Parts: sequence; structure tokens; C-alpha cells
Amino acid sequence: MRAVHRFSHSSQSGQVFPLALAVLVIACVTFFFVFNSGRAVNEKINLVNAADASAYSGAQIAARHLNFMAYTNRAMIANEAAIGHLYSFQVEVNMLGNIAQDAVNSISGTSLLGQLGRLILTAINPELPNYIEFLNQVIQPLVDSSKVFTGMLSLMLDANNATFTNFQEQAYMDLIQADPNTRQTVVDKAMSVVASSYLERASAPIHVNDYSETLSEFIAQSDNPAVVAAANQANGGSAQHLCEMILFATPGAETGGALGSSYSARAQNCQQALSGAGSLSLTIPGTPLAPEADGGLMIDAIRQSTAQMENATWIRDRNVDNYSIFGIFRADRAGSTQVGYNNGSINWVADNDTLRVKLLGIPFYSTSDSGSAAGNVDQARAMVDDLAIQGLRLFGLCEDDGAVDCNELANNQYDSIQRYAALDPNRQSVAITAFLEQNNCSDHIGVDEEGNRREGWRDNLSMFEEPVCNKSVYAIGQAEVYFQRPDCYEQGNASCFATDNGFARLDNGNLTEAPNLYNPFWHARLIATSVGDGND
Repeated sequence: MRAVHRFSHSSQSGQVFPLALAVLVIACVTFFFVFNSGRAVNEKINLVNAADASAYSGAQIAARHLNFMAYTNRAMIANEAAIGHLYSFQVEVNMLGNIAQDAVNSISGTSLLGQLGRLILTAINPELPNYIEFLNQVIQPLVDSSKVFTGMLSLMLDANNATFTNFQEQAYMDLIQADPNTRQTVVDKAMSVVASSYLERASAPIHVNDYSETLSEFIAQSDNPAVVAAANQANGGSAQHLCEMILFATPGAETGGALGSSYSARAQNCQQALSGAGSLSLTIPGTPLAPEADGGLMIDAIRQSTAQMENATWIRDRNVDNYSIFGIFRADRAGSTQVGYNNGSINWVADNDTLRVKLLGIPFYSTSDSGSAAGNVDQARAMVDDLAIQGLRLFGLCEDDGAVDCNELANNQYDSIQRYAALDPNRQSVAITAFLEQNNCSDHIGVDEEGNRREGWRDNLSMFEEPVCNKSVYAIGQAEVYFQRPDCYEQGNASCFATDNGFARLDNGNLTEAPNLYNPFWHARLIATSVGDGND
């Protein structure tokens, strides 16, 4: 019996080993497959993150360009308000000059009032009549010098506005004009830089909106309409929409039509220009070289600006009744400086500013002055000579080799704002698309920076890597550039008022501000996209 027992035990020894070995092999294969599948999933998640980050960064670049245009528009408006200040100051100087001249002419004349004046001055001091004559000889050159300074300063501010318009055009062209070598705009380049920071390898580069590598294939072969639409959007669609969204306007009469009347023609022109079939038109309204009349929007923006500036009171209203002079005389002051549009240009006009002096309530003297900023500039240019320019240099208002050359300014004329960036009401937001493609085995396991196998590396996973790593993976991210003023109109917020709306026009009394390029409230946000797949 004992011998039989020993035979039975030895015959069953090691029977479970083949089964265990088979299970181990299956487990190893499953582990290797899961490991490599995890690598692929990880790469795709990484690429999706890169696509979202790229799209958001591209939208931020576009939003910053729009905000830059808004800031430069505000700077031009501020320059125009400064010209209004200068001309209002010049009106006062002219009034003082008129008073001095009238006083001298009166005392020097044979009228009864003149004789009475000389008698009073002689009684006070026999030399006073001579001093007044000397005062007249001094005041007139001072008035003329003041005209030179205010006129030249107005031209300098005008030159600054011309520079701002050039900056705006450059920003516009950066948004829509692609590099001929890379076919990338500044938005595409920003997205490429951001995408390259997401584990890009030499063996697995990330392509962003690359027509030659990725987009053309999807446009030609994909049966997914959403993919084709995203590829077309990435292939210059965002630049096309930005080109349609931004137009160039010139200040126009307030009775003119609204902006955007030539939207269809300009959109077609943008398509031709961006495809290389043509260039931006010289005749279609809204292009940089053919700005469209704005229907009074810029004039309205300047008026709203001066209406909200506390230090612009002297521009808006110089009307004062019965203020005292030396406690004996009373005077009425009337006048204001208004901005308007005339002869193709913005101009500041003072219409019949008057000063009327009363003694015991009886008017006995009155003087007035009227004119315009453009006329003041013309007078200043007529008086500019070498001596005046040297005086301007003395005060640091001219630079021999700098941006402001008074000799050059003296030969120019005041043109005001001639062109500025505006928003077409037909397109008030834009989507930025980032279409990314990458080899999904770029986690750098077992390879060097050039993508070659490291020496001595043996993982024997090639049979499992081939089905996964010989495919490319793509991801699409989209972001929107939109306008929104920070909400400060909440009930009970005493720091915000319904009229505190910048340069916006309220819509039927509602506190909803229409998108515009006067206020720098352009932002970027991600928008959902459901497109995504693998491609052999």
C-alpha cells in the first residue's frame, strides 16, 4: 500500500505549471498592451490639452490686438480733446490781447471815454499812459507767440494721431497676413509656440494648422463634416473672419450711413487677398487705404469724452454771469468750444466768444473772438520762422533728428483724425481654431532626442508598439474672441451709474454695451468642440 501511494504522488507533480505559464504569458501580453495603450491615451490627452492651450493663446493674441486698437483709438480721442484745450486757451489769450489793444486805442483816441481814461491814469501816475502803450507793444508779440506754440502743439498731436493709425494698420496686417514661408499669421505662430511646449519630440513633432502636413489631408479625405469644417477654419478661416471683423473708418458727417454697408464686398476681397488671388482693395470702403465714413461715431466719441472730463469744463462752457472784477466792475462771459465735422475734417470751433464789462450795471465795454483750431494752426504756420522754431526747440518741443521736426510740421496742415480702426457690426466675435497633429508614441521611452533607440535598450515591445505608434493622433481646440464690459451695474452699486458707459451707445435704454473698438474689453474663452479621432 505504501508503494502505491508513492507512485500516485510522483505522477501528479508539476501538472499545474503549464497552466500557470500560460496565464503568466497572457498577463504579460495584457500588461504590455495596456501599457502601450496607456501611452497612446496619455499622448492623446496631452495633445488635447495642447490644442486647448494653443487655441486659447491664439485668441488671447487676437484679443490683445483688438484691445491695442481700442487703446490707440482712445489715445487719438485724448489728443483731439487736448487740441480742444489748446484752442480754448488760445481764445482766452486772444481775448486778453483784444482787451489790451482796445484799451490802448481808447486812451490814444480823441473820444470822451479815451480822454477821461487818460485823465484818470495821469492823476494816478503821469507815466501810466506810456506804460499802457508799452504794454500793447509787448502783448501783441506774446499773443502771436502763443499762436505759434498752440498751433505747433496741435500739429504735433495731429502727427501722433497719424502715427497711431499706422500702428493700427500694422496690427491689422499682423492678424491677417501670413508669413509666405510658413503660411502662418501671428496668431498661428503663437499657437505653434504654445503647442511645442507640450512634450514635442524630434521623432514626433506637433504640427499646428499645417496645411501641407495635416489640413489638406483632412479636407480631402475625411468623411466627418465637423472635421472638414474645423480644418477649413484652421486653414485661414480665423484670419478671414478677423479681416471681415475689423474695418478702417474716417470721421464723417453725423447724417451719414452706419458702418458696415460694404461688408459683402469687403469679405470677398478679404477672401481673395488671404488666398493669394489678389490684394486688399484700394476702393472698397473699409479697407486701410479706403476708410469708410463712420456716420459721426468718432465725433460722438470725442463729445462723450469731453463731456466726462472734469478738466474740460472750459471747453464745454465758459458762460459766467456777473462775476466781479476788482470788486467794482461786473462782467458777463459767454462762449464755448465745440467739436464738429466740416470740409472732410474734425475741427474745434469757438463761435463769438464775448466778454462784456459793466459799471454799476451799465455795459460800457465789450470784446469778442471767434475762429477755429484749423484756422489757428494756419496762422501759426504763417508766423513760423527760424526764430520761432529755435524757441520751440528751447522748450524741448522739437527734435532735430527725432520723431517731431518743427520744420516739417511748419509745412503741414491740421488734418485731425483721418483714419482709425473700427468694428464691423456684421461680425462682432471670431473663433480661433487650433488643429494639431502628432505621432502618439512621443513619450521618449527608450529613445534619444533624435528619436533613435538608445544603445542597449531592449524592451521587445515592437510587436505591440507597431499597431499603436504607427498612427498619428490629432486634436482640435477652439476659442472665441468676444467683447464684454465688466459687470458693474448691479443693483445697489453706488460706484457705477447708467451713464458710465464709456463711448458705448445704449440699446433701447438697456445697459448692454455693443461690441466696439473704443473700449478695451476684448477677452478670450474656450468653446466646446466635439471633433476628434485617429488617422492612419
